[in-house]
Amino acid sequence: MQDTAPAADAGPTPDSLRRYRQSVLEGWASYLSRELQTHGIEARLLREFSAGLYDGMVEALERQPVALSEELRELLSALSVEFAERGVSPSQTATFVFSLKHVLQERFGDGTPAMTSVHLLVDAMGLHSMDALIARREQIIRRQSQELLELSVPVVPLWEGVLSLPIIGTLDSVRAQAITEKLLFEIARTGSRYAILDISGVPTVDTQTAQHLAKTAGAARLMGAECIITGIRPAIAQVMVALGIDLSNIETRFSLAEGLRHCFTRMRLTVVPGA
Repeated sequence: MQDTAPAADAGPTPDSLRRYRQSVLEGWASYLSRELQTHGIEARLLREFSAGLYDGMVEALERQPVALSEELRELLSALSVEFAERGVSPSQTATFVFSLKHVLQERFGDGTPAMTSVHLLVDAMGLHSMDALIARREQIIRRQSQELLELSVPVVPLWEGVLSLPIIGTLDSVRAQAITEKLLFEIARTGSRYAILDISGVPTVDTQTAQHLAKTAGAARLMGAECIITGIRPAIAQVMVALGIDLSNIETRFSLAEGLRHCFTRMRLTVVPGA
């Protein structure tokens, strides 16, 4: 039997969509090869996603009210994740889904109530795929941010009973909390009596940063450890004086070496130059 399109005024029905499934999928594949650059995705995978989305759309059109099924949502989410991991841009992902409207319009015509329902359903499919893509990227960003935060709080044992925590970059409230927790954990784990906070890598020190440092030193003191702040550059020292920041209750030294020397003195160890 010849594969001919139904009358334009009939519009796409679930029965006609099933009847012309193969030709619509072939037209969709041809359209994607012309209009969408998806070199990072195998043709087999594109065919599988196309067939799954098409069949899920037909099943959704049979529901009253017309809505995305849970299976179709899961397939759209899987498509978005797969495309994102293969380097397909968000606009290409959306184009992949929305292009189905163009193919169906060529096959069944436009302007009928049935086609309007199809357009609304495909729009919902495209929006869900974008939501899934955004959620996936946010998940990746959160995981990477957590990994970077953990890497940005390295507690280094310099000597038996002496810990060092070099701080590099801006010290905000989230990072300050992570620094305090990591330092206190290492103090408890190692039984260290001294902790050197080196801020030579901090670009500037304001009142909030100073409060964070003071709170960290106070928490360490409650655990029986002494905090020494090192790396206060001349420019930062001038800013702290101008802002009226008082760190008089905390030991400060110009460099990490001087901070370590202070710890050795408190531990009654002698540093022999050149030894």
